[in-house]
Amino acid sequence: MYFCIVIYENEMLQSNNQRIAYLDILRLLATFAVIFIHITADGLPFSFMQYNWYVAVVGGSLARWAVPVFVMISGALYLNPHKEITTGLVLKKKIPRLLLAYVAWWLIYALAIVTVWCLIKKEPFQTEWIAPHYHLWFLPMLAGVFLLIPLLRPIAANEKLLRYALVIWLCYLACSFAFVKEIKQITPLFAMNTIVGYAGYFLLGYFLSTLETSKRQRIVIYILGVIGALVTIGGSIGLSAYTGAFNEKFYAFLSLHVAMMSMALFVFVKDKALHVGHRTQRLLEIVRYDLFGVYLTHDLWLMVLNKDVVRNLTNHALTLPLICLVTFVLSLYTTKLIRKIPFLKHIVA
Repeated sequence: MYFCIVIYENEMLQSNNQRIAYLDILRLLATFAVIFIHITADGLPFSFMQYNWYVAVVGGSLARWAVPVFVMISGALYLNPHKEITTGLVLKKKIPRLLLAYVAWWLIYALAIVTVWCLIKKEPFQTEWIAPHYHLWFLPMLAGVFLLIPLLRPIAANEKLLRYALVIWLCYLACSFAFVKEIKQITPLFAMNTIVGYAGYFLLGYFLSTLETSKRQRIVIYILGVIGALVTIGGSIGLSAYTGAFNEKFYAFLSLHVAMMSMALFVFVKDKALHVGHRTQRLLEIVRYDLFGVYLTHDLWLMVLNKDVVRNLTNHALTLPLICLVTFVLSLYTTKLIRKIPFLKHIVA
């Protein structure tokens, strides 16, 4: 997942320090949330409808904004009309970096999985072990969105066109999630593929980055975010109880309730990061250029950590955040180490 490609780009060094601060804070929070999603997901098939299962569902639901926010951060940066983003730059620099990261980490994870299962556990080889690792799906998706940048920038530059595009996109999110039979009949009219769906988050990120909101508007956005969170939690638990097994339909990133959560968090951090303290700035300086690597390496550490045993024996409300923090720190310093190796640094930067 090339969530953090924007972390290390030179264009991020703008004169607007407030803007840099809130985007960096969002990246840091989203990185934690992605790790937390992956940790909670592993425990969902176990102890169905028991206390720890509920903790995992609630925690995973509240973190669903992570992926949309990463895309929104990219949109806030790459759709900025004051930046010169040409088709040549996208094709010659951005896309090759995505492809390099995707292929390199595909091979690294395949080698790690085959080593564990074949050489250590002595299991017979299975072809799915060499498939692209599950968390790398974001790289080709983001590459597709990046290919649309030359088309999205004119939309972002025209306020009326941008608002129109966002309305159409929000209608798509609402209709594509419909349960009612009569509404489901019209959902093909709003059919969009994954790339176009996430392009909506790309546009939304730019729109919110330029939007000056009043206190009343922010309160409305926060209320919508809380509603989105409650729908995600309640829908996930309710539908799972109805089907008799965990159902992840309400976990969909391309859904209206998750978009509501994502908008609320984006606006909240943007509003509250107007005055960032020295300690926060120092923390951001430490992690800013390594968050992409943290995402890429974190699941290697999740393979090493015996998290299943820890979770099944203790209170998830305590152990899940602890595992997330430990994984983040280990991944952070692993990335810093990789960046010091000349022939490897490009796969995390």
